Amino acid sequence: MSFNIASSLDHNQDRSKKRKQPDSPNLELSCSNMTPRRYQIEVFEVAKRRNTIAVLDTGSGKTLIAVMLMKEVGHAIKTTGVKKLIVFLAPTVHLVNQQFKNIKELTDFQVGECYGAKGVDSWNSKAWEKAISNHDVMVMTPQVLLDAFRKKTVCIEMICLMVIDECHRATGNHPYARIMKEFYHQAIEKPKIFGMTASPVIKKGVSSSMDCENQISQLEKTLDSQRYTVEDRSEIDQCIPSAKHCCRFYDQARVSALSLKPKIEALWFKFDALLSENQRNFKDVDGKFKMLSRRMSSEHAKILHCLEDLGILCAYEAVKICHDNFSKIEGECEIYRKGYLQCITFVEEIMKIIEESLHLADKNILEVDFDYSKAEDLGYISPKLLELINVFQSFGESSKVLCLIFVDRIITAKVIERFAKQVPQISHFTVSYLTGNTTSVDALSPKRQKEILDSFRSGKVNLLFTTDVLEEGIHVPNCSCVIRFDLPKTVRSYVQSRGRSRQANSQYVLMLERQCVCVLYTRRIYRGNLKQRNQLFDILRSERSMTDASTYKDHESSLRVLTMEKTNAYYVESTGASVTLDSSVGLINLYCEKLPRDKYSCAKPSFAFMPVEGGFQCELILPPNGAFQTIIGPSGIDIRLARYLACFEACKKLHQMGALNDYLVPFIEDPSEDEHIVKNKESSSGAGTTKRKELHGTANVRALGGAWGDKHDGVKFYAYKFEFTCNIVSIMYSGFVLLIESKLADDVGNVELDLYLVSQIVKASVSSYGQVYLDAEQMMKAKCFHELLFNGLFGRLIVRSKSAAGEMEFLLQKDTKSLWSPKHLYLLLPLDTYEGSLQINWRGINSCAAAIEFLRRKISMVTGDFDDNGTITTHHNTSSSEMECEGTNKIHFANCVVDADNIKDMVVLAIHTGKIYCIIEMDGNLSAESPFDGYNEKSMECITFSDYFSKRYGITLRHPGQPLLRLKQSHNPHNLLFNFHEEDARDKSSQIGPATSKVPVHVHIPPELLYVLDIKRDVLTTLYLLPSLMHRIQSLMLSSQLREEIDGQTSKFNIRSSLVCPIYDFWIKYSLIVDFYFHYDSRSTYNFEM
Repeated sequence: MSFNIASSLDHNQDRSKKRKQPDSPNLELSCSNMTPRRYQIEVFEVAKRRNTIAVLDTGSGKTLIAVMLMKEVGHAIKTTGVKKLIVFLAPTVHLVNQQFKNIKELTDFQVGECYGAKGVDSWNSKAWEKAISNHDVMVMTPQVLLDAFRKKTVCIEMICLMVIDECHRATGNHPYARIMKEFYHQAIEKPKIFGMTASPVIKKGVSSSMDCENQISQLEKTLDSQRYTVEDRSEIDQCIPSAKHCCRFYDQARVSALSLKPKIEALWFKFDALLSENQRNFKDVDGKFKMLSRRMSSEHAKILHCLEDLGILCAYEAVKICHDNFSKIEGECEIYRKGYLQCITFVEEIMKIIEESLHLADKNILEVDFDYSKAEDLGYISPKLLELINVFQSFGESSKVLCLIFVDRIITAKVIERFAKQVPQISHFTVSYLTGNTTSVDALSPKRQKEILDSFRSGKVNLLFTTDVLEEGIHVPNCSCVIRFDLPKTVRSYVQSRGRSRQANSQYVLMLERQCVCVLYTRRIYRGNLKQRNQLFDILRSERSMTDASTYKDHESSLRVLTMEKTNAYYVESTGASVTLDSSVGLINLYCEKLPRDKYSCAKPSFAFMPVEGGFQCELILPPNGAFQTIIGPSGIDIRLARYLACFEACKKLHQMGALNDYLVPFIEDPSEDEHIVKNKESSSGAGTTKRKELHGTANVRALGGAWGDKHDGVKFYAYKFEFTCNIVSIMYSGFVLLIESKLADDVGNVELDLYLVSQIVKASVSSYGQVYLDAEQMMKAKCFHELLFNGLFGRLIVRSKSAAGEMEFLLQKDTKSLWSPKHLYLLLPLDTYEGSLQINWRGINSCAAAIEFLRRKISMVTGDFDDNGTITTHHNTSSSEMECEGTNKIHFANCVVDADNIKDMVVLAIHTGKIYCIIEMDGNLSAESPFDGYNEKSMECITFSDYFSKRYGITLRHPGQPLLRLKQSHNPHNLLFNFHEEDARDKSSQIGPATSKVPVHVHIPPELLYVLDIKRDVLTTLYLLPSLMHRIQSLMLSSQLREEIDGQTSKFNIRSSLVCPIYDFWIKYSLIVDFYFHYDSRSTYNFEM
């Protein structure tokens, strides 16, 4: 059966002529025109009755049908009172963003979007529960949903409707297919399915209508749905714009351009031999050199591709891109850096070869009078690229052109974009490129992709070079031209890319090579490239078969039952999480990525394959710090299956060993705040620095852990009293009590140590205080004391959110359970002297609990205490008579009125920042009407304190005439265990000139913005001592904990004298000890007899 390209394209063109071209661009979704067309209502009615795959042209409004169905199902579910979720799946992040906006604009549902860059991969079940409870519809990529299903953080029974965009992808191991096969078909309660596609056939080509029918039937079985397409196409042909097809032909590439290829190949062989030698000489960084070799091989292939397909100038641009990528490498080890320098040398030598062939006197070769015909003959630019430039010039001077140019490779998009920017004849066009988020060094970040796509939609970019990342679903209503610089490889690619031309009278251009087959009387006879011609014939034939097959099936016929493949899966009984053969490799890679490592090691699994009877066996080798080193999986019929089986067995073993939690997520222990190490970026990478430290495990202090966090009744604690005595008698510190569930050893619970402050030494003593019982109310208030004081003193309780509105957020506004960890569950409460004995200071603790309730009422969006700007509104609980006493000796605070003579050393809480201060004095010379002391002299505007608080926090002061209070600011805790007095004495002895002392920093704040806490200043000053004291006590607790573990073992070791070896055998003994330590973890007696 033969085809003619022109007649085949004319078939599509005749079909487009029947369509009435709309006067304005036909938007697939229009907020102003929500009236569905007749064919959309027809598909919607069918979708209400059964699971449906809607097969409709691109731009025909499939998403609007989905929205209609979502409204129907969503409102029906709401009437039942049962919480169910609607999930809209889109295969790419671009489509997720687009459909999220569409659904949000067209419905009144609460809509959320999920994809990897939003951090959903680390969500646990609680995070998913919160997201589901807060949304009616969630738009996400299928991999996100598949991972959530496998971890059992989301159940398919929670979903009432699943919309699958570009559903033709549900084949093979695509996440669409895995979701359906692993979860949907296994579920008892299944959600409704609605699939959308313009090309239900995804394979490269189909041999017949029957072959196409089989592919569509398989898709129906996978999605448990029936296809439906509109038989009467008159309305679609009339309303939907169709692009005009045309072909642009170009000549074969010139031989002159390919003359450089042998030189580049010879240079590559020389360089590859050099890299191989490095690999042999430096075995410790062998993995890095292998990766470097693969990368350079890839760069070499890219340069040759540009040379053959685009010409010497674009090959030169490719070399420059490669050079830029390698020039960015820094901070590597000396050996590896040497390899990179060799790579740069290789690239520079290629650059030199190309520059010599171009005769580049300067870099601006593309001038206005540049002879493109001569450049084509010389091989500077390929005939294909020249024809593309001619197409661009045919657009004229219009700045309203929006043209998509599809290419196969990322490097092609990058180099043509660079080349096009240098062509003066098309300088009036803005040029850019957009490629997918792959692991390639040429790939763009998701954020940059979104910015470029938005610029193209808005018309800021005219010519956009792209790969297949923009083929499917992307809606650009004003796109006037689509050019296939590289021909589509599948019917799906052909149909989808053609559908991107949405504007009326738009063009779809295919670029085809012509070959000169003979010369007759000086006239050249051309014929199309046979390979391209056959490729295009297959695509056009497949499209016809696909169209026929889509309309062939009886709408009401029954579905074929999907023959369920036996899924080899491992299930966690407690959670239901699962891992399959397909997902096991990814899980092993994720586990290795999460292992701690230095920057020079590759935390990847390695595989060794062994031929066995009937197939292969695979040995999986984990990194050295993995939970185990090697595992050999069952045999498989091929290498691929053997790898899957080995990874599957490894996943089971990792879970059984505890390296994977019950949700089959790599177990990573969150470090506590006191375990964070501040890394100095200026430090060298020498021995002893953090860059070369060995990785050591950490141990939790079991004595500080507890289980009382979730208890609602009383708890009995072991109490240990802290008392502080200063060498300056006049300075007083408050006593504190430590409440824990465990009893400490005597040498831990009864200690003394010195704490070294700047000008004083404080002796801290710890002693047993017996047992203390706290009832539920006391525990709640004690936790409030902790939450308020420690967060307010060393941080901020009130912050401005990062949202656009910038609302004020109170750290303790909602549930504070997340602030308490079972590994560090203890209380530190102040003591007060009462009738000669020390007792817990409940008056101060109650005051902190009351302050939290005050701030919760003050900063509450629920009660409306936010104004329109998201700021705190001020209310006062003072009487009118009190409010008029500005000139009296009374000071108005946020919660009370206090005599001015009694305010010194009071502890206050700022209600606008949540920071805690201590009052130094009342400044009678300043009021809220005085110039603000944070005034910037560079600014000509002078503002008062009242103006500042009004503009910055939206607060209108009720008592602007009150004197301001001078307050002492809080500061970070310091290490008080180090005796720096002796060090200072040595420094002072060698110091020349007078010593400079640090001036304390004070602030001025109006009293009405301060909440008075009923605690004394000595409680506040003691809080700065507690971090150092607790650090020392934790060290003692760990020592005691280690001693208990050692005491549990018998200390009987019989070591024969023959084991006492000369010093040169030290490393042998050391290796034996390490081997015993790692392989024998029991508590039994070790008897070393040899």
